[in-house]
Amino acid sequence: MEKPHQLTDSEKELLTVIGKYPEMSMKELLNHTTYKWVSTVVKKLEKLKEQQILYGPVYDINYGSLCRNPLHKLVCILEFTQDYETVTEYLKLIESIIWTFPVLSSHKKVLNAGFISSNDAEVRDLLQLLKDNDIISDYIIHVCSSKRMVENPHFSGDFNPSLDNLLDPYDLPDISFGHHDTDWSECDIAILPYLQRGAKLMEILKDERRVHHRIWTYEQIRYSYEKVMKNKLIEKKYIFDPFPYTQCAYFDLFFKTEHKKLTLRILCNFAKGARIYKEYMLFDQWGMLVCVSHPVFLTDLMHKLDQVDEIKEKEVYQARSNSRVYSFGQPLETKYFDFDAQTLEYPYYVYEEKIKEKLESERRESEIELFT
Repeated sequence: MEKPHQLTDSEKELLTVIGKYPEMSMKELLNHTTYKWVSTVVKKLEKLKEQQILYGPVYDINYGSLCRNPLHKLVCILEFTQDYETVTEYLKLIESIIWTFPVLSSHKKVLNAGFISSNDAEVRDLLQLLKDNDIISDYIIHVCSSKRMVENPHFSGDFNPSLDNLLDPYDLPDISFGHHDTDWSECDIAILPYLQRGAKLMEILKDERRVHHRIWTYEQIRYSYEKVMKNKLIEKKYIFDPFPYTQCAYFDLFFKTEHKKLTLRILCNFAKGARIYKEYMLFDQWGMLVCVSHPVFLTDLMHKLDQVDEIKEKEVYQARSNSRVYSFGQPLETKYFDFDAQTLEYPYYVYEEKIKEKLESERRESEIELFT
């Protein structure tokens, strides 16, 4: 069995710099690290990606700036008794799904799922349809009301922080969604899913021709990239884990207080300066943290949160496996973008019909098996 990679001081320094300054070129990174050659930096970053320590570049989309109609990020907690494959197959019929996250649970199967929603009520109706037909047994929907904030781990920080500082004063950041103030062209929208996957501009150009038969010039692709960056439709990031992934615990934490500002303060102070990767978002009075930490931190987490009276409710969902088995991820589905109206609305009636057709097909197959 291969021994897990231990990060060197030079690798920690490189990760810290590229996480803090994702726009830096490879040449500029030399001035902030101990490496002497650009080729060394490039090879080192590729190696860290292969070891599943570094991820990126990744691009966050500001959904408030994308279109005139409101879009929401939904995080749904799904319980079920079916197998993971069956549930995932049904969820994939809803094209606005962007990820799933299997949760460790000893007495029931749980899957967290993320959607981009142009109609929250329609998404709820689809999940209810799955529940009514015993594909899932229950669900909870959290509606995100902020953009995603990311903080990479501090390698000099504590890997098991006390959390005594959660209520400390904090200069709260602006985490509100943007608003639509720029009209987007077909090329602008076409490059977004590729950027979410971390594709390079030349790769986008080739795939657009090969897969979608769209003939862009490199200058068009480059112009759209610069346009969406300049107008803050996307934000470039590099993210990295505090330890090699086999030594990490991955979990989502939801908690609730009585005041949104207090929730945001706790989100900001949580594991501040620690050797923990975190991203956070607001869901009305609920806060959500996505964390990667040393397993020791997770073992005592709920006890630490119990000491904070201001936290009224809390739920933790640990990843079922670090191998990402049963996990699923895909970029934003943009084919329904209306360029004249500058709106993105998903055809939920189509997804309803597809789910019903699949349910009926499986019922017929079951009936045939009974009589053979």
